Amino acid sequence: MSFVVISRFEDTSAGDLQEQGEAVAVFASEASAQAHFEARGTALASALGAARARDAGATFVTWVLLLRMPLEVGSVEEALEDLELVLEETDEVEDPFGELVVRFEGRRHAPGADAPLQQKDALDELEAWLT
Repeated sequence: MSFVVISRFEDTSAGDLQEQGEAVAVFASEASAQAHFEARGTALASALGAARARDAGATFVTWVLLLRMPLEVGSVEEALEDLELVLEETDEVEDPFGELVVRFEGRRHAPGADAPLQQKDALDELEAWLT
């Protein structure tokens, strides 16, 4: 079994703020994926602080998602292809990733007020990105 950690760090007016290769990582064990999930969350919090210092009026979205893959995958490309297949083959149009989700954390960071980001909103973003 494989696990995939996917993250998002976006300035809602300027787009994705992640560096190439930061958004998706594949792991052979859940323990490794959980450790990366934690590290990625910490990195996003740090990056958010720096971005907020540069632009106090911006709105940012951050989320981290840990998925259990239905098939063994060996690379990021394979994981993304398999997730596309999940979208194409699922009967659960409203929640195509539902049973694959192991863990999720997300927030919307507006000037002066942070709020939780709903898992469904993040999964909708992921679905749009994959299609």
